Amino acid sequence: MYLTTSACTKCAKCWEVCPTDCIKHPDGIPFSCTTCGICASVCPTTAIRKNRFGGYYVDRSRCTRCGMCVKHCPFTFAKIVNDRVRGICIRCGKCVDVCPVNARIDILKSVKQPIDYAVLLEVATPERLKAIIEGKPIEIKAEATK
Repeated sequence: MYLTTSACTKCAKCWEVCPTDCIKHPDGIPFSCTTCGICASVCPTTAIRKNRFGGYYVDRSRCTRCGMCVKHCPFTFAKIVNDRVRGICIRCGKCVDVCPVNARIDILKSVKQPIDYAVLLEVATPERLKAIIEGKPIEIKAEATK
């Protein structure tokens, strides 16, 4: 998962370079697909698969465009555009590489694995990430599983 720090200048280079259109930008702050894998877990044809970088890709030969990934994506990243599934992060790192101020970071290099997605799903909303970036305290109700 890639996060955006408060150093972000909102230049838009990260979402312009993203090959899968998996970066949203509420209030100009980039927010990426969390690579939680829910899309892959609900895919009835196993068309969505994990790649060696920890991201996900869509095997177009298996994808029936049923929309299950779209329906279950917790942040509404997955979408069907021009008869193809888009919005799922492949973890290519282009968004990190193109950032002129190094505001995009690969959180998976900094956080102990595995990530507890119950906590992540509660925290990683555009509004909460904006609050975190602005240094505001947030309340977390989910408990990490041990």
